[in-house]
Amino acid sequence: MDALKEFSIPFKGYKSGEHEFRFKLDKAFLEAVGDEELVDADVVAEVVMTKAASMLTFEVALSGTALVECDRCLDELEYPIDVEDTLYVKFSEEEYEFDGEVMWLNPSDDEINLADYIYETLLLALPYQRVHENIEECNPEMIARFSIVSEEEFEEITEPKEAAFGGENGEALAALKRALEEKEN
Repeated sequence: MDALKEFSIPFKGYKSGEHEFRFKLDKAFLEAVGDEELVDADVVAEVVMTKAASMLTFEVALSGTALVECDRCLDELEYPIDVEDTLYVKFSEEEYEFDGEVMWLNPSDDEINLADYIYETLLLALPYQRVHENIEECNPEMIARFSIVSEEEFEEITEPKEAAFGGENGEALAALKRALEEKEN
């Protein structure tokens, strides 16, 4: 956790107003937060803390690149990161859950560690499915391993076949299918 100490901001030591911070997100950061999704990162987090009498506001901007595995071929894939988010910090004696936008701290707290928040913002900046834009960019050996049918076989499998129902019941099912398709159109 010592590697994440630099992400702690002792807000009580700052005057009211805006204060700027800059953090580097790299492989050491990913290891410190226990990341298992990213291969590497070269991201800069620029944070502007606005301190007011009753709350803190953190404007967080991440920019750079993240290295992930392609979900299709498992080769490394570099994604651009460019995201901005806002975290509001309020104070209360009562404990409240972090709702993704407002974090609650005890009034006796004198610092906040932004490592987890910045890491989650980085993950949310990535698409759910992480694949090369074009399949031609994927590792051809891996794509060949996953291809269990040829293109002709795939087209044959995906073509609708009314004869597949067979018999009198099959004709009735095929007619019903045609009627449902016409109704949808």
